[in-house]
Amino acid sequence: MVSGSCTDEVTLNVSAARLWKGAVCEPHILYPKLLPDFFSKAERIGEGVGAVNVFYFAPSSNMPLGSFNKNKIVVLDEATYTFKNTATEGGLIGVLLKSLDYESVFVPSGADSCIAKIKMEYETLGDKDLSEEELKPIRDGSIGVLKAVEGYLLANPDVYA
Repeated sequence: MVSGSCTDEVTLNVSAARLWKGAVCEPHILYPKLLPDFFSKAERIGEGVGAVNVFYFAPSSNMPLGSFNKNKIVVLDEATYTFKNTATEGGLIGVLLKSLDYESVFVPSGADSCIAKIKMEYETLGDKDLSEEELKPIRDGSIGVLKAVEGYLLANPDVYA
């Protein structure tokens, strides 16, 4: 088993508050609506820290048929726009990874913009680190969902205003 991590930053043209509401408070509602080719449905079990988001992958997602990902919320701090979850089942858990922790912080950079700072920490199942080729879809996916929420919020300026 090898421990690894990666970080990314992306500037988004919506406020941290609006992005927080869409990407953190309601991903189970927005992600299947905005990315139906990747998420067929989603649900949140519980509320706040300890709640679990379950995302079911669409057949066109290139994930195994019937595949899903369960993530337990471990940090939910609206004051600092900090969110952290731990993948507990599905997705790459048990395939490539033993564990995966995801953290995002939305740093306001203007009235209608923010910088999303993303950090992922993982442990592999095997004794080698993930290659850049293996990390790319994980990194692209986390940025892709934020960009999809950004696009939706820009097209719908009254949502979460």
